[in-house]
Amino acid sequence: MVSLFRTFLLCILLVGCHHDSNETSSVPTAFNLTSIEPIKGAVKSFDFQWQESEFADSYTLCQKAVLVSNECEPILENIAASATSVTIALEKILNDDTFFILAKNSVGTAKSSELTISPDLIQSSIGFIKPQINDSLDAFGQSIAISEDGLTLAVGALNESSSGTGLTADPKDNSAKSSGAVYIFQYLNGNWAQNTFLKASNTGAGDQFGHSVAISGNGQILAVGALQESSNTRGINGNEADNSNPLSGAVYVFQRQGSTWRQNAYLKASNNDALDAFGFSLSLNFDGTLLLVGAPGEAGKSTGIDGDANDNSASYSGASYLFERNGESWTQLHYIKASNPDVNDSFGYDVSMSRDGTKFAIGAPGEASASMGINNVQSDNSKVDSGAVYVFSHTTGVPKQEFYVKASNTDQNDQFGFSVTLNNDGSVMGVGAYKEAADTTVNGDQLNNSALDAGAVYVFSEDSGFKQEAYLKASNVNASDRFGYDINLDASGDLLAVGSPHESSSTSGVQGDELLNDAPLSGAVYLFKKEANEWQQENYIKATNTDAGDNFGQSLALSGAGESLAVGATKESSDVTLNSSQTNAPLDNTLPSSGAVYSY
Repeated sequence: MVSLFRTFLLCILLVGCHHDSNETSSVPTAFNLTSIEPIKGAVKSFDFQWQESEFADSYTLCQKAVLVSNECEPILENIAASATSVTIALEKILNDDTFFILAKNSVGTAKSSELTISPDLIQSSIGFIKPQINDSLDAFGQSIAISEDGLTLAVGALNESSSGTGLTADPKDNSAKSSGAVYIFQYLNGNWAQNTFLKASNTGAGDQFGHSVAISGNGQILAVGALQESSNTRGINGNEADNSNPLSGAVYVFQRQGSTWRQNAYLKASNNDALDAFGFSLSLNFDGTLLLVGAPGEAGKSTGIDGDANDNSASYSGASYLFERNGESWTQLHYIKASNPDVNDSFGYDVSMSRDGTKFAIGAPGEASASMGINNVQSDNSKVDSGAVYVFSHTTGVPKQEFYVKASNTDQNDQFGFSVTLNNDGSVMGVGAYKEAADTTVNGDQLNNSALDAGAVYVFSEDSGFKQEAYLKASNVNASDRFGYDINLDASGDLLAVGSPHESSSTSGVQGDELLNDAPLSGAVYLFKKEANEWQQENYIKATNTDAGDNFGQSLALSGAGESLAVGATKESSDVTLNSSQTNAPLDNTLPSSGAVYSY
């Protein structure tokens, strides 16, 4: 006892030592990364499993990128010491790469054995969606909408040609050319299953039912646009058999009861007129009680909310309409025009509404003002098709236009506003200008117009007053790629998917070689993420069966949390069925432009 006391006293006097029961005395022991297994859920993921490393305080999952040698490219850090597995979303995984685990403590680090994910494993984890009855020229994937939980998917095929109506149509009947159809898919037991084949209640050749689709966040209400429908009726549930008003357009609303869908309403504009293209674009709030409809061909000259709808002296100026649902009854609330309508503005070309419906944005890609920035109104219309976006608030009573938005580098033919998207609360807005021409990088030189029709996306935020916070370009900018053709923000507004349907790399899957330009118009999608107040490209995504001319990325949709991504390729041509293997799909192009959707 005395010797122990003396030792303790000597320690205090000489070195001031102390005892920490949590102090680690040994380097983590050797261990193995044992398996990497795909998990096919609504969120495509991989499960990494490893042996326990004794003395580890934490683990880091590493990716050995090609150019990084054996250094760690961390995918996930500070994994708990008690863990021996972790699940990582597909979007975090690179094609054909090697992975390992680092066990760490204050003394040192131990590296696990390595495992490689093969391209085939990546491919098999990506959903490949085709109709049960697949036909050439249908353009399946023209429009896509996904519920907030990522489990219900609606896909429009505007050139499908069945002459049937409602829920009982025969998809093998091709006697009503380009009448259009919508397919509803449900995610069940690890795969997508076709739930319903929907047709309009007044199917007509050329109507293009399915040109646009919108689904409520709760997955219970579906709106379908048929921009070339031709009835002469007005308002709600009128005479749909009168085809005397060509290309006026209509919207059909369906409601789900259990697993069954039924048509709830047939909507026409209050000032229905030929060529209006009512239903060209659509957006629903979360519970499906508010519906915003774009009609870019509408010709009214009035400005603002609920003006004179009978003055048709501004052809193709465009309009939007706000409808409200009360139970199963629908009412048109407002007729909405831009604050500066003009001929060919195409106001209503794309629309987006916040989750609660208190904010909405309307694109007018044909607007011609030379102004730049926010609420900088000018009468100079020298920049034809430069484009604009109008942001409205709708908290009580009549909607109010809050912002008139132009690009920071307004230029002729850019078509800013061709695509628009709002996050959950409307505090973040993305705007696509698919014909913008700068050959530059994210937040780079916006005035360099050497890449015609390369495309750009602009992000605006209300963090400290409404302002542009980012100017996004693809990591492999090329002329004619059409980056920004379709865009979608997740609920938070920190994740943005951007379609580029004319991008031309022949690579496939996620994070392939983006510098290949040997598959013209195959298409790509880019995921951008905001971290530490900076927007950066996170992923470069291709189809699993990339082929020239497929137009992958022409349409896309993110689930609420951004964990599921659906991408349309309207000109994909394989003759395969739902959830089939795509290994041989590039060799089977016997159904030209039948279309496909990919789920990531």
